[in-house]
Amino acid sequence: MKDTAVRARCVTGIVGLDSILGGGIPTGSLVLVTGVPGVGKTSLALEFAVRGAAMGERSLVLTTVERPEKLIASVPEFDFFDNRLMEKGILTFLELSDFLDGSSISGRPETSEEFSRLGENISKYILEHNIKRLVIDTYHTIFYGIKDDSIPRDLLLTLSETMYVKNCTGILVADANPSTSIESIISDGVIILGNLERRSDLLRTMQVLKMKATCHSRAKYVIDLTTCGVLVTPLLRGGL
Repeated sequence: MKDTAVRARCVTGIVGLDSILGGGIPTGSLVLVTGVPGVGKTSLALEFAVRGAAMGERSLVLTTVERPEKLIASVPEFDFFDNRLMEKGILTFLELSDFLDGSSISGRPETSEEFSRLGENISKYILEHNIKRLVIDTYHTIFYGIKDDSIPRDLLLTLSETMYVKNCTGILVADANPSTSIESIISDGVIILGNLERRSDLLRTMQVLKMKATCHSRAKYVIDLTTCGVLVTPLLRGGL
């Protein structure tokens, strides 16, 4: 059972987000970052992982759709990225099949037993490698074709418990509807990224829908994706 003690903060390194959250995400939390394609979900999650690695926190990025090499190719665009983070093993990119022990013919979990083994293997990796930041991109695609709602629930609960105990903070990237998904209900936090049309421009926006153990604004903010990282600014409502 989770205790009620005040949790330390995991500084995301995204200055505007840390400010909204009063210093960062509560350590050991699992946060859902959701939104339509193209709004910056992966960029935000990767910055979280890279910033953590730069601070000496072992970070794992688990990709479920793209090959790690393709995802890694986008990381050096950050001015603050240092390739030595990967060379030293502080920042690691792996794919879903690396945690399946070759048990699935398709390279993806299909049965409840395979999903259970997946959760156990990821948890084991977190424990053995002292992982402090976890990113899964994209989380909901793991469950394509799965009709049993208990499977994503059980996997999420397994990861959530391990991460809380080991002070590992995680981001799940998903396209799921945050108001109805199991992930949003179980997750400790939900951050919604979206689009806003304004004077013929399409702005990217960010809104913290929930974050347990945190007093935070639920206002929308404008975000820009730059080589310096995700920049967060208040949304000026005049003229909308």
